[in-house]
Order: sequence, then C-alpha cells, then structure tokens
Amino acid sequence: MRKIIYLFFSLFFAFFSLLNAQIVETPFGKAEILGLKNWSLQKVLDLLAVKAPGKSIDKCAADLKQIGFPDASVIRYFDKDGKFYSVVTLVEPEFAKFVKYRNIPSDTLKDVPDWTQGIGIFKNNPMEFQIGLAKYKLNQISKDTADFLKDLDEKKIKDFWQFISEHNHERDKELAIWILNNDGNYLNRVIASSILINFPESDLVWWILADALRDSDARVSSTAGLVLEYFSKNNPRNVNWEPAINTLFYLINGTNLFAFNTVLKVLSSTKVSEYLVPKMFSQTNGYLILSYLKANHEIEKNLAHDFLVNITGKDFGYNIAKWENYLVNLTK
Repeated sequence: MRKIIYLFFSLFFAFFSLLNAQIVETPFGKAEILGLKNWSLQKVLDLLAVKAPGKSIDKCAADLKQIGFPDASVIRYFDKDGKFYSVVTLVEPEFAKFVKYRNIPSDTLKDVPDWTQGIGIFKNNPMEFQIGLAKYKLNQISKDTADFLKDLDEKKIKDFWQFISEHNHERDKELAIWILNNDGNYLNRVIASSILINFPESDLVWWILADALRDSDARVSSTAGLVLEYFSKNNPRNVNWEPAINTLFYLINGTNLFAFNTVLKVLSSTKVSEYLVPKMFSQTNGYLILSYLKANHEIEKNLAHDFLVNITGKDFGYNIAKWENYLVNLTK
C-alpha cells in the first residue's frame, strides 16, 4: 500500500510539473520551490511522498522540517487569477550548519507588571497588535486595512499605541534588551520587541531585533520582524552591522526562512559596509540569495536584486552567472 501511495504522488507531481522545473501544480495552486542547490525538485517530491505520504509540499513548513530539511518556509500569495501561489523555500540537509536559532533563556520570569496592558492586547487581540505595530506613529488605519479586517477593534489599536508611547524612555529600552537576552517568558520577549520600536536611532536596537529573528519562538521572532519592517520603511538609515555580523551570516544563509524577506528589506535600507559583505557569504557563496534571484515570483526576485545592488554597489541585472561569479570571487 505504501509503495502504491508513493508511486501515485510521484506520478502526480511529475505530471503536473511546469516548464520551469522549480514550479509544481498542487491541490492548493502553483508552488515555486526555492533554495535548492544540490537537490532536484523531483528528489524533494520523492522524499515527501515517502516520508509524508498525502502531504502537499505547500501545505505546511513544519512537514518539510519533519522529513529532514533544517529550515523551511511557505508563503502564500494570490495570483492574478485569484488562486494561491506559494513560494516554498528550503535549506537542504547539507547546509544544516547554517541554521542556528537562539536557545530560549532558561530563567523564566513572571509577566512584567508594567506590561500587563500590552500583554493583554497581544493575547486577546493579536490582529490589532500587529496592525498597531505596522501603523505606529502613523496614527491612521488605511481604508483597505479596515475593509479587510471587518472586525478590527480600532480602540484596541489606539490603546496599544498609547501603551507603546508610554514606554519610550532609556530605562524601557534597557529593560527590553535585557528581557530579550535573559527571559524565557515569551510574552515578555514579545512585548520587549514591540517596545523597541521607539528607538530606531540606536544601532544596538537594530542588532538586538535582528538577533531576535533567530528566537526559537516564532511569536517573538515575528514581532521583531514587524518592528524591523517598520524601521526599514519609516526610519531607513545607515547602520553599523559589524557587531552583528554573526547574526547576519546565519539569517542570510537559512536561519528562519520566514524572516528572509524582512532581512533583505532591512539590509537594503541600512547600507551594509562593503567589507562585511564577504563575511555574510563566506562558505556559501550566496546560494540562497541566488536562488531568490532565479525566482519566477517577482517579489522574491526583485527583493534579491535590490538587496545585491544595495550591498555591493554593483548591478548585473538578473544575470545569474555574473552575480554568481562575483560572489564566488568576493569570498575567495
């Protein structure tokens, strides 16, 4: 029976493979697979069919991790026809050493009493929490957002804005940084990440939030990502990334693929020093960013191009061979 199922899914995906070998048709729509260097797409599909029969490659990143990929992400978009288009990014097992999440601190503290309101909004109104971070200090919620979120509680968003604005002192920054580095309570780390939105002028805050993208708890890393996205959009400036180069190395080479787009945006907006670029790509020659540059999906493709142009000062367009040759020579 197992062999029959295996054969069925192998034939299913092979039959529906598109002209571009990195795209397959699944029950949920088209799925484009990025991050492959040594593996073929068929090898990935064969492994999935054997180890997780019946699971679609674009269904859940956790499934892909369970069958042996050190990291994986699945991001779904709507295509022009209103159907799902999924971008699945993988880290092959051979590159497992580049996936390095932060260990959760062993000491777990009680919820910070002064953060009760923020914790309550995060727990009970998660969408308002996210919109609140994205629109902080903009003091407006777009009509499109309001239409999309029919049940959005604008008062909760304004309450959250008030909470964040009241924690904009140096002591708040110091406590938030300490919590992120030392507290095992994920709720405190989530609120600590959000409070740091008040301090875009501090390089240390950018470093701490970038490192929080490697937090083992996705609720913490996603909050840090929201704040960094806010910074890159509303407070772009030069940042000295040298003290955080190890963090950047792991992020740009496969740790927390769900944050990869955010990392590209942030580094594009902060002018990475030229001498740090070889250190980011040492040992990998930028295989993951090149995979993005090869993408059919325009968001990933353009993010990769803009990132490479911004950090290198070169522009080879979308010529993969030229970029690959440049990165190889850069890291020699």
